[in-house]
Amino acid sequence: MQLKPAIKPVSALIHERSPRGQVLRFLIFLALYILGRLLWMLFDKTTPGQELLNPIHERLSYFITHTSCFVLQIFYPDIQTSVNHTIFIAGRPVIALYPGCTGLYPMIRLSFVLLLYPLPWRKKLVLWPFSMMILIFASTLHFMLLIPISNHYLEWYGFAHNWLTRILFYGFYFLCWMMWEWFDKQGRD
Repeated sequence: MQLKPAIKPVSALIHERSPRGQVLRFLIFLALYILGRLLWMLFDKTTPGQELLNPIHERLSYFITHTSCFVLQIFYPDIQTSVNHTIFIAGRPVIALYPGCTGLYPMIRLSFVLLLYPLPWRKKLVLWPFSMMILIFASTLHFMLLIPISNHYLEWYGFAHNWLTRILFYGFYFLCWMMWEWFDKQGRD
């Protein structure tokens, strides 16, 4: 099937290895992210959506809380986690991991973006697990940073959760995009 002449240059520009092509691909990344976020808002409110995701949230919560406790034992030898994913330090509840903080929603959005991103399918299949590992690391780091803040500086918790660690999370999104670009460039050179 032949593309119309007006569409050919846009398609060529998207795959072009130039700063202009890279900016266009980054704008595509952002547009797909926003679209994925809007679609997620519709899906998230449905009962089947919640039933499907609850077991995944539970496994991610278990992994994140236990990994955080394991790493933070260096600083807090008496750190523990409970069945409902609450972190205790010296027997005092410090922070609880709620399903929205597991990083599952960003993983689903990033999967949606990668699904529609202009890359060959075989590259997408290789990049998807690496992108998910990066976001799991970001979620764990996000939670590990919030534990000492909520333990020592509770008044800073809202600011840290809503701004500092969110900026960090978006930095990991950008890291995923850079990895995609680097991986795509390796195949073209």
